[in-house]
Amino acid sequence: MKKIAFVVQRYGVEVNGGAEYHCRLLAERLATTYEVDVLTSCALEYITWANWYPAETVTINGVRVHRFATEHERLVEEGSRAEHKLKKWSQPEQWQGLNRLNMWARAMVGKTIRRYSRLWAVYQGPYTPDLITYLKRNHRQYDALIFITYLYYPTIAGLNIAPHKSIFIPTAHDEIPIYLPLFRPLFQKPRAILFNTPAERSFVHQLFRNESIENDIVGVGIEPARALAEQPVSEILSTDADYLLYIGRIDTEKGCHTLFTFFMRYKAEHPSPLKLVLVGQAFMPIPEHPDLLPVGFVDEPVKASLLQHAKALLMPSPYESLSMVTLESFAVGIPVIATAECAVLRDHIMGSQAGLLYRSYEEFETAVDHMLTQDTSDMANNGRAYVQQHYTWETVLAKFRKAVDYVATSQ
Repeated sequence: MKKIAFVVQRYGVEVNGGAEYHCRLLAERLATTYEVDVLTSCALEYITWANWYPAETVTINGVRVHRFATEHERLVEEGSRAEHKLKKWSQPEQWQGLNRLNMWARAMVGKTIRRYSRLWAVYQGPYTPDLITYLKRNHRQYDALIFITYLYYPTIAGLNIAPHKSIFIPTAHDEIPIYLPLFRPLFQKPRAILFNTPAERSFVHQLFRNESIENDIVGVGIEPARALAEQPVSEILSTDADYLLYIGRIDTEKGCHTLFTFFMRYKAEHPSPLKLVLVGQAFMPIPEHPDLLPVGFVDEPVKASLLQHAKALLMPSPYESLSMVTLESFAVGIPVIATAECAVLRDHIMGSQAGLLYRSYEEFETAVDHMLTQDTSDMANNGRAYVQQHYTWETVLAKFRKAVDYVATSQ
């Protein structure tokens, strides 16, 4: 039996994050085919990377998890200064001026960029040098190393150790950090890259010109929840009113500020009992409003029940590389109202015909009206068919096994 290791910034049943949840689903599914380890930090949340779990080895749902302490929490001000230096020294005009200088001067600029790249990664975190030391000492015992998410220290430092046996799942999208110069060499290192969507692959290939690296579009398997909450939804929410649903991190970066603004305006212009239910951890203030119902972090049966009884799922995030919750909504026949600012969400909605897109409040208003007043059974059927065609576990695991075999046999 081959042995593989996932390297990810956070991991655990309590962790509320798309890429981290994606990693856990993959690791647990693959544990029947491979001997699976996970190398991760002791952090529960990503704002500070504060140690929450003990630094130890535990088994979670059949997967062995090695946790390594973060040496310090996220250093925001230091990271901002390093990012400023990187942007300054990577400007084209800086290099054009150096064309007239000697090779020594150009080498010094390259050295400066590499120095601030290393510092930025350390400040960004989670800074887990013991994880990297473990990987250096033990990578030979693994047939494949799988790094999930391009943005954080474990991937940035870890991909250097054994790139010839590394599979990269970048979860990349168009955001400011990906244009920093340290990521240009990173995206050239792995033996194989697995993307979540065609939009992600197109973006990465256009930005980094790394089409020659073995790659595939894999994503994750999606299936309806097997267990629902014992309580009726009306008891969970203390209301039997119709509701729209948001699931995920409640954060301005996820478009929640605009979502709240649009929903509160909609309620002012269209008085009704309609609610917006918010599932997930809040990283921003939630406005005081009688029709905003935050329920916090809930278990899977409760989440599944809330999803299956919603009029629609709302997806306001402009930055997504897959959006598992969109696919989970499709799988149970619940249509999705999504921002058109995100290429991945546009692809899902347009490819499935299982939801509606908005850019402005007026388009948001029209979409909500449609979900509340029109027959959405065609959207429901389209969503289920879309998931069945592209995101079954059978398809996903077959592609993943192919990637593992590729890096394992090419060493």
